[in-house]
Amino acid sequence: MKRASEVLVGLSVLVAVALVVAGTMWLSQARFGGSDFTREVRVRTIGGLLPGDPVLLRGVRIGRVETIALSRSDWVAVTLRLRGSTVLPQRPVALFATTTLFGDWGVQVISRDNLPDDPEIRKAIAEATPARGNVMPGAALPDVGQLTAQAGRIAGDIALIATRVNAAFDSASAARLKSAFVDLSRLSSVLRTIAQGQESTLAHIGGNLDTGTTLLAQSARSFARTALRVDSATSREQLQRILGHTDTVAADLSAVATNLRSLSHAAAGQQQAFERIVARTDSMLERIQAGEGTLGRLSRDTTLYSETVSVVHTLRELLQDIQRNPRRYFSFSVF
Repeated sequence: MKRASEVLVGLSVLVAVALVVAGTMWLSQARFGGSDFTREVRVRTIGGLLPGDPVLLRGVRIGRVETIALSRSDWVAVTLRLRGSTVLPQRPVALFATTTLFGDWGVQVISRDNLPDDPEIRKAIAEATPARGNVMPGAALPDVGQLTAQAGRIAGDIALIATRVNAAFDSASAARLKSAFVDLSRLSSVLRTIAQGQESTLAHIGGNLDTGTTLLAQSARSFARTALRVDSATSREQLQRILGHTDTVAADLSAVATNLRSLSHAAAGQQQAFERIVARTDSMLERIQAGEGTLGRLSRDTTLYSETVSVVHTLRELLQDIQRNPRRYFSFSVF
């Protein structure tokens, strides 16, 4: 009886040990047979991810998180143990996100082409992509707690705005708003009256605009005809002849300028002689004014003038006497 009890106790212990081992293996998701493989994920932050959390592909569990360790340059290295039969998508990436409302985390493996339209997520994936190697880039999505806190802050801001609007929009504000609408209606009536009074003026202005447009069109046609004439003149080589005459005139002007330069040089050469002549003339006039020389004495002495006058009187008397008595002075003989 005692031996049977010992056997029963031993079997119970073995069964308990087997159950503990099986439960431990089930909880740790250990697999045998060597068909599993691992992939490393590089990410900046992992959120609330823990070892043993599930790895999902299109919602199906394909493995678990095996290890989480710090890496170089502020990176976190997460090792994923995946089933051997798993076929990963092209260009896979890992997104760490909450899987339940109770804060449980997991890893969602998707293709890079199916990333969410979130610039922050795309930036984090591009930053975590290694230059080489078989490392999978990853990014952590905001968890439910962060979203709830953000939603709570937004709700609080909305409630604060609503409170301020309610405090500002009272009965007095409603009365002022009603008065503003009444004033706006009156202003609309006044503007309508002004528009009706200015209708004839606007019609006259429109007629003037039509006339101006017609004149502008005529001017454009005249300009087009002038352009055609200019075009025809240039096609007949008249422009070339005008340019040739212009070149000739320019050459003549250049020759005239050369002659003027030579004349100015010659005048500059004769300037000293002219200055000497002027100086001598000034000196002679000074001598005459001072009474020096014959001309100076004549200019100062009145005797010559008096004698000249006397001689003129004498000659006049002589001529008169010759006219009265010509035989006194002349004798004529024929034979």
